[in-house]
Amino acid sequence: MRGAWPSGRLSVMRVTVLGASGRTGIHVVRLLRGRGHQVRAGLRSRRRAEQVAGLGAETVVADVTADADDLVEALAGSEVVISAIGAPDPDQASVDLVDRDGVMTAIRAAEKAGVSRFVQLSAQFADSPDQGDRLVRSILMAKQISDSVLRRSSLNWTIVRPGTLTDDQPTGHVKIAGHLEPGRVSRADVAAVLVATLEEPLAENQGFDVIGGEIPIPSALASLG
Repeated sequence: MRGAWPSGRLSVMRVTVLGASGRTGIHVVRLLRGRGHQVRAGLRSRRRAEQVAGLGAETVVADVTADADDLVEALAGSEVVISAIGAPDPDQASVDLVDRDGVMTAIRAAEKAGVSRFVQLSAQFADSPDQGDRLVRSILMAKQISDSVLRRSSLNWTIVRPGTLTDDQPTGHVKIAGHLEPGRVSRADVAAVLVATLEEPLAENQGFDVIGGEIPIPSALASLG
């Protein structure tokens, strides 16, 4: 199995990002590296490895739809996993394969690999799919199942449920609560929330919605208490 990374300052964490080359995941990698964390970028294939490696991350193939034992090896030595994976296509089979089964495989692999914490990028209304947009209901139902598995796992967990994702510029300001009205939020701001949860104990074992807002991200997370 892959050995543990060398220890650094206590504030430095060893983090594996699943879905690291995705539109949200790439922001997560960039922000983690900017804060000095040791980052392993989990990619479904090597095709986009160069782009992610250019940010200073170690790259590793971590295909959640493939062999679970290979995924355990990819996660070995990590203290934290941030999952930003999502099906590349909205069809039912792809959604079930990635957003449901793939995430559950990642959770089990994290437990076997000795990971302490798992931060999951979910979606607003994943905890109540019937209230969400019917066009994405299959995605919400898949995430509802995988989120439930994470809550019941042995891991210290955080579930972040963003509203409709946009490619707008980051603002550093959001609105966070257990449940919120439908809203929109930039991928960059969601990535900042995912990373900021690592430094906010009140986010541990919590699930919450996040949409665009006026509150600085650290203050918004601190309000969870």
